[in-house]
Order: sequence, then structure tokens, then C-alpha cells
Amino acid sequence: MTDQPEVAPGHWPQGEAEIETMIDHGDLERVAPSTEHADLLMSHADEHLEAAKLMLDTHPTSAFPLIYDAARKALTATLAKQGLRPHARSEIGAHKATQQAVQAQLGRAAGVVRPFGPMRLRRHDTEYPSVGDAPITAGETRQALEDATGIVAAMKKLLPRLGPF
Repeated sequence: MTDQPEVAPGHWPQGEAEIETMIDHGDLERVAPSTEHADLLMSHADEHLEAAKLMLDTHPTSAFPLIYDAARKALTATLAKQGLRPHARSEIGAHKATQQAVQAQLGRAAGVVRPFGPMRLRRHDTEYPSVGDAPITAGETRQALEDATGIVAAMKKLLPRLGPF
């Protein structure tokens, strides 16, 4: 995120047109900006990562959704601070809308969020398993933990730079 221009909190020009389009299409909605809500979500993200570490090797299928939720809540925190929320009736889905909104705002630094997409799909497999699905492995869960930890850390760095959209 170091490639972002220095701007005053509240005005985040990167991805502004994409965010407006997402609002117009009903994928995002405006809500009251809330630093407190963003902080709560980040606290939950940290707790999820810590809890997942305890079951990483013994219960990878149970750890994976916690890891995913840590990343999702960290991404959602950035939107909450700006007064944005993924719309529950989004045609692309609230979780995907969250990912797209944050990626749009990160520009070239969006690579940190890229693992969230495959993680989102794999998390779906754990929540709605089918007979014959490949089980989540401890190695896969460890990789997800590394990816989610990177997402959470990046969002912690981004949050102080954000204000109302």
C-alpha cells in the first residue's frame, strides 16, 4: 500500500468510480461511518486468527471458516470506517462485493487481497460440503492462515488512512 498517494483521511481517490458503481448497482450501501465498528471487526479478526491457530493441525475443517472470517471481517472493517457496507441482497454476494470494493481501493497493492477469492470458495465447501469433496487439509489451512494474517495486517495499516467515503 506504499504506492498509494498520501491523502487526508476521508478522501480515498483510488477506486472511487468503482465504489460509486457498486453503490449504484446495490452491491454496497452507505451507512454511518464508524471507527468503533471497524475496531470491533478488527478485534474479532484477531480473535479468529488466534482461535484457528489452536485447532490448525487437529481440526483444519473447523479452523478454516475462522480464518476466512478473520480476513472477511478485516476487509469489512475498512468499509465500515468509510460508511460503506456490503448489501445483503447484492447480486454478486456480500462477501464478493466486500472483496471487490477493497481491491478497487487498493489499486496496485490489491494483491494482498487476492487470496481471499479462492479462500471464499473453499470456505463455501466447508460450510456446504458434498459427498466426494476433497477435505480441507492442515497444509491448506496453514496457507489460508498465512494469507488471512497478511490481509488482517494490511487492513490494520490501511484503517488509519480512511475516513468517510
